[in-house]
Amino acid sequence: MKTMKKMLSLLMVTGLLLAATTGAALAADDSADSQKAMSYYLSITGTVVSLEGNVKIEDENGNPATLVISDKTVYPFESELSVGDVVTGFYLANAPMIMIWPPQYNIAVLIAGIPEGDSVKADRFYAWKDNSEGYMLSQEGSFAFKIGKETEVVLADGKDFTGGEIEGRRMVVIYDMSTRSIPELTTARKVIVLFEDAVPLPEIVPEPIIDAAGWPVVVDGVEIDAPAAFQTDDGIVMVPLRAIAEALGFKVEWDAKARAVTLDEKVKLVIGEEGSVIVNSFTYVPLSYFKDVLEMVNAFAFEGQIEIHSEGEIME
Repeated sequence: MKTMKKMLSLLMVTGLLLAATTGAALAADDSADSQKAMSYYLSITGTVVSLEGNVKIEDENGNPATLVISDKTVYPFESELSVGDVVTGFYLANAPMIMIWPPQYNIAVLIAGIPEGDSVKADRFYAWKDNSEGYMLSQEGSFAFKIGKETEVVLADGKDFTGGEIEGRRMVVIYDMSTRSIPELTTARKVIVLFEDAVPLPEIVPEPIIDAAGWPVVVDGVEIDAPAAFQTDDGIVMVPLRAIAEALGFKVEWDAKARAVTLDEKVKLVIGEEGSVIVNSFTYVPLSYFKDVLEMVNAFAFEGQIEIHSEGEIME
């Protein structure tokens, strides 16, 4: 079988990163009232445990994930990928994800073999407003770089970037030293300009706020009998803890003296913690509680119903 290095190097040369640019957000400037935008890419880092098919990794806590490599993936470094390597995959922040365990990420940029002492940032970059030193600010506003005399600027296939508009482009920035300021500042050692035309700085379009109050609750594909959900003034979806936890297989007990709920004698939630409240004698928690605290596969409000998925098992 051909090495992963050869495969990914070929992908880098032939692949064009054609990810949609719809939904790009306004880059933040350095004014106090600027709006915080979302990063164009999110990232996941882990240790390679298998190269059979796609790249399978485990994060530092042992949680598995699959990095889906395609002919659109850019692979910036000439390093053979092996089991045991630590890699970082960048994927579109606004891309839909299938509900599956382990989670799968469609990787736009795969980083492996980073030279010692270097760091990497991938995002869409715009000229930093009110800055005279030529910095390019990441779309989400926490990182800025400038091109110095020694900075190498290339395209994704390794050829020199010979001209054209650089502002508004998706770029992989490789750097060593940076400041601890906000935003983080650095002079790039190398900049990889991904294949696409520059995208103008768009206007922010406020996302519609959903109203999930009263939506039915579905656990592992089955609608359950549960007290009605409601939504806080901050837009947080609150759901009944006992009904959902019991549907997930937990034994739920109430300690009136401690004002606490215990799940399987392992997880204890004191009212007031994790955003929990009591409404009409029922304990409610944010919908995110099941994803962030109990570590279910997914929990979300979408298309008129509230769904919690555990893939048939409670994950330790």
